[in-house]
Amino acid sequence: MNTRSKMIALLTSAVGLVSAANADLVDMRYVGRGQGRTVRITTPSSSFNVFAGQLRHVFSNGTGLGAQLSGEMITFCTDLTQEVTSSTRTYTILPLESAPVGGAMGSDKARAIASLYDYALGVQLEQGASADLACAFQLAVWEIVADYSWSLGGSSLSMAGGSFRATRTDGSPLWSGVTNYLNAFFFNTGNASSSTAGLAGVTSGSYQDQIVTVPAPGAAALAGLGMMLCIKRRRTA
Repeated sequence: MNTRSKMIALLTSAVGLVSAANADLVDMRYVGRGQGRTVRITTPSSSFNVFAGQLRHVFSNGTGLGAQLSGEMITFCTDLTQEVTSSTRTYTILPLESAPVGGAMGSDKARAIASLYDYALGVQLEQGASADLACAFQLAVWEIVADYSWSLGGSSLSMAGGSFRATRTDGSPLWSGVTNYLNAFFFNTGNASSSTAGLAGVTSGSYQDQIVTVPAPGAAALAGLGMMLCIKRRRTA
């Protein structure tokens, strides 16, 4: 076996050890809504009313990175194709770029979402956050997952165009407060220095995927896992 082959084997083995050792799983249960608003969403395939804002989930029995998640936390979802469940279910924790299941957003969109978290400074996670801010934050996440282009930056984001659109439930324009927050989020999207290390996708093939903030040292471990997976993909391509 030559040196290159040995290196590939070592990296592949290391990724396997990290994944096996961490067993990045966590039990999660939806317990209600936080701040936000009900809006009307239009996609290329359907149009429907949905709550946009803080979702409250209880985490327990985590292993690997999941051990960093415990108790009730505020999450925001990455997909609209599935629903939350009030029953306790086991979810897999993935680097944000690999969520949602069945339609991974990729690294550019993940970094754009990370820049939203950086700009919001955690206010979107507070119980006292305004309904307009929480609604705008969730809409911005959905819009990034659907339409964001790193080369175009914030100009690729709009509630009135693209494959993801949002209005009030009666079809009228969004509230001015929501629009003002959205404009600020879109303008500050795409900070190249933003890191996804403190964020993770809590994913399931059957239930709605969520974004969660991962406390240290889990954030560092998640970054390491993501890097190892990236190296594996490059080496084996």
